Amino acid sequence: MTNTTTHIKKTSLLFVGALALITVATPCLAQINQTAFPCNAEACSNPNMMNISTEMQTSEPCSVTQQNLGPIIMPVIIQPAQVVKAYPTPQSGSPIDRFNEQQQMNRQLQKGNDISVMDLSSATTLNIETPIRCDIPFPTKQIISNIPMNSDDFKMTRLDKNDPLPRYEVNGYTFTNQPLDLAIQNLVTEAGIHVFSDDGLYPEISAEDLRGELSDVIEELANAGDAYFRYDAMKKKLYLSRWARFELSVPGGRVGLFAVLDALRGAGITNVQPDFGTNTLYFRANTEVQSTVERLIEYLKEDPRLLMMDVKVYRLTERPNASELNWQTIIQNFGVKRVNMSVGGIMGRMIVTGHQKQNYSLIDSLQKQVNVNLVSEGVAIMPNAWKVRFDIGQCAPVQTPERDLSLLLQSNIQSPDRIETNISLDTINGEITSFYSFYNIDDNLSIIGIPGSIFNKNWKGVEYLITMQPRILRLVKEGEQND
Repeated sequence: MTNTTTHIKKTSLLFVGALALITVATPCLAQINQTAFPCNAEACSNPNMMNISTEMQTSEPCSVTQQNLGPIIMPVIIQPAQVVKAYPTPQSGSPIDRFNEQQQMNRQLQKGNDISVMDLSSATTLNIETPIRCDIPFPTKQIISNIPMNSDDFKMTRLDKNDPLPRYEVNGYTFTNQPLDLAIQNLVTEAGIHVFSDDGLYPEISAEDLRGELSDVIEELANAGDAYFRYDAMKKKLYLSRWARFELSVPGGRVGLFAVLDALRGAGITNVQPDFGTNTLYFRANTEVQSTVERLIEYLKEDPRLLMMDVKVYRLTERPNASELNWQTIIQNFGVKRVNMSVGGIMGRMIVTGHQKQNYSLIDSLQKQVNVNLVSEGVAIMPNAWKVRFDIGQCAPVQTPERDLSLLLQSNIQSPDRIETNISLDTINGEITSFYSFYNIDDNLSIIGIPGSIFNKNWKGVEYLITMQPRILRLVKEGEQND
């Protein structure tokens, strides 16, 4: 048996030298090496199918499948009333190249067998926030409105299962420059608890004369190392992690929910899952994210003012045989005295206009010269002085280039007659332009001169107009709306 095994190893190495793939010879050596590979007499019964020495063949041939062969080309096997083509599995190039080649093979097989595959891309792009965000049935269209919301109803709860720790008293625990997990392990070893870390190395910390109940001391140590812990009483295991899952109940209906959601996105917290049925947000957070959420809640309790922006995105296209779009002419037709301010940006301009009557607006002036098509509209809601992110492009029809457009907004409501705002336009490729301006709550903001080439390089004679109408929402406790 010893000689046989040695011979097999040598032959396998020779085979590897020929094909540069050590796993190819393994399946057909299963019976000799006593490895638990499935065997099929039909697959290896033809010696022409494999370039393997007869010394390596077993008394009971085992299976050779397409995946096991690697770069070996299997011939066409003709059976009665059936032709089966075996394609080689690509083993060279990058993983992406191999994946693409495998997908091409699958398509060839499907085409040959007349198999149709359902396109599931629409499921990937499904967004239940879109119909709610883009059509919110607010009770009023007034410039300043009161929204009932009891700020005391904010409730943030950690979702990770955490059993109570054993009741131990810590007396004078002292250590110097120990990793967090080691410091806690030394503390709980006497209680028979084992510490496991979910995400790698932790910072070194020091402590002197720690006293108190075991659970309080561990929480203090975890906070010092910017980590969370959870305990499994049945297994007597304590797990450390830099991340935890949270649930945040938000009062104020959808207005409050969108205000918090946009503020968190503006702070770079994007892994937030809203539940519109229960007005709840679910998210995964580290200690920094948790601190941001807690600051936002406290801010809304102290300053219950929200700035709402009704945002619309228009695509402007030249009419056949018409002159190019000239904004100087447009503004003159609209009325120069109705434009309060013009602010330049990296690209385009932002104009601040007074209240536009329903019977005449900037859109009416534009329609005399170009085609004006509304491609997206929605509502952004921001807590006062907080930066928010509103993905206005998500309100556009599916598979349109404007889907990537986002607004970054930060406003400071000094008074209804004076609001300070920073506005940025953004796509997945980065910032397009930005503006800084003061305006009145009764004004309208319009960003003009954004070329269509930011979405499609081949588009000529296409511009975008983004209009914003601000409103102030005051969050008041129920029963105080009329105060």
